[in-house]
Amino acid sequence: MSTEDRDLVHRCATGDAAAREEFVRRTRSAIYRGATVALRKFRVTDKEALENVHQQVYVELFRDGAKTLRTYRGTSDLEGWVAVIAMRTAYRQMRQRKPEAQLPELLPASADPAPGEKAERTEFLDRLDAAFRKLDARDAALLRLSYFEEMSYKEIAAALNLPLNSVSPLLIRAKEKLKQSLE
Repeated sequence: MSTEDRDLVHRCATGDAAAREEFVRRTRSAIYRGATVALRKFRVTDKEALENVHQQVYVELFRDGAKTLRTYRGTSDLEGWVAVIAMRTAYRQMRQRKPEAQLPELLPASADPAPGEKAERTEFLDRLDAAFRKLDARDAALLRLSYFEEMSYKEIAAALNLPLNSVSPLLIRAKEKLKQSLE
């Protein structure tokens, strides 16, 4: 937008310490603004995360002989340009962030079923067995091969001597019949 902005960026990129101080003074609030907007999307509001983004933006801008800073062409507002960089930096940091701690197990793993669980499971398996017995032989075979034997549709078609394109619709109907029998 202004030649003043382009001049400031050029002086910063060439290592002028006074220009860098002026650049930091002018862009500090824009970086905080951009970082705050981005961090809110991740529901992060702590000052430490905000400071991390703030510092990382300056690291990125001045790294490798101010390579990123040199990309500023002056066609947009300097503060707006820096705010966008801050937002992108915050997004990248949040995506790379690992969970701070593993969630504790709510219930300890146990080899023994909970009281009543064994009886409930047995009752369900009895109902499932009775429902399977109500199905015709082809439907029962389709379900058994698909879910218990974990065969592909191609393997099921070959095993039951069916056209490949009829396996899926027949399997869907067999599942519906089994579901109705269980209700």
